[in-house]
Amino acid sequence: MTQQKRRVTADDVAAAAGVSRAMVSRAFTPGASVSVKKREHVLGVAAALGYRPNLIARGLTGQRTGLVAVVVGSVSKPYEAWLLEHLLAALTERGYQPLLLPAGGNNMSEMIHHALSYQVEGAIVAAGSVSPDIATLCRRSGAPLVLIGRVLDNCQADAVCCDNQAGMAALVGRLLSQGRRRLAWLGGRADAFSHQERLSGAERALASAGHSFVAHAQGDFSLESGVLAATELLRSKTAIDAIVCANDAMALGALEAARRLGIEVPRALAVTGFDDVPSAAFGLCPLTTVTNPVKTTASEALRLLERRMATPAAAVNVVRVAGSLVVRDSA
Repeated sequence: MTQQKRRVTADDVAAAAGVSRAMVSRAFTPGASVSVKKREHVLGVAAALGYRPNLIARGLTGQRTGLVAVVVGSVSKPYEAWLLEHLLAALTERGYQPLLLPAGGNNMSEMIHHALSYQVEGAIVAAGSVSPDIATLCRRSGAPLVLIGRVLDNCQADAVCCDNQAGMAALVGRLLSQGRRRLAWLGGRADAFSHQERLSGAERALASAGHSFVAHAQGDFSLESGVLAATELLRSKTAIDAIVCANDAMALGALEAARRLGIEVPRALAVTGFDDVPSAAFGLCPLTTVTNPVKTTASEALRLLERRMATPAAAVNVVRVAGSLVVRDSA
């Protein structure tokens, strides 16, 4: 049976380098008082031994860990996976170590508590709902909190969010300009911030033109739910000439439902999405949608996080990222 190799410690590095343990710690601490030559010597010995500092232990001693918690929902959904890719890239480019934590169901509070136990320097939450109590907990712990995709009531936390209402107004305007009047709404989870804002934006745009949705259906933001919900809409007795979807995944599902039922898009039915995920531009019928710029969102979230780290008492900042209408074959 192979015996597990003992983990190399800071004491081992100190002994091999002929320095104190404190010197090893300073060599791994950015900005610490140590000469360039001494730092290079210690880091070279550490590399040869295979030593890496324990970030959790550093946090317990009050030193910077470089850890930033990234709390995400389902990464199987196209937009979430796409956002996560850009967010992790932005963090690593700035020298941070992302601590990825999954959140599903009602365990958001549990994930935030878990992140804080690792002495993270901040948390970026790109999933689920965050209560004011969680925002307060993060503030008291000294770990800045930045939200992506939702805004707390009374702006109790820094946030980056797409301008959902303006995006939906552009989509509805596109459909009305084509002479479509019997629009159906295919939404996501009713408690989701994006669902609520996008529905509100679409309803306002329709109302301003003297119209309203003729039918509603509910999905869960997944492609599969889009297929099922759109099939139900299209098989109903209500005549529909367009389906406005709360995101691209469900819109792609709606296109599949129309294909299975032999309904021609866009001649007989228009379908629109929201987010402009990479897959929206492909397939037999590329999707008309609104961009939800992930690169801008990721960089703005990191900017807000670093701003809050530098100035904890700064006023809460909510950044609305502008989307743009992307016209393709589906509408």
